[in-house]
Amino acid sequence: MDFLAKQIEEVIDKIGANKFSAIVSNADANIKLAHYHITKKYPYMLNIRCIAHTINLISKDICRISFANRILSQYIVLVKYFKTSYFSGNIL
Repeated sequence: MDFLAKQIEEVIDKIGANKFSAIVSNADANIKLAHYHITKKYPYMLNIRCIAHTINLISKDICRISFANRILSQYIVLVKYFKTSYFSGNIL
């Protein structure tokens, strides 16, 4: 069994397996291998992908596109203006 699976199993055993129904993780190969080992001992545990991690990866890919990067840069300028503008600060 690999290191990560042992660490996860220690936490599950320490807290109590009856308090777990799923493991939230990303999709890396080492996580998949650890989940494989964990589900041998606890077959009822689900492997749920972390939505925050997935959104982060998608956001990085979008920001690599020059058009999206330009739009984002313009958006940042607009937000900075409204955050520092005395007039807009009074309206908000």
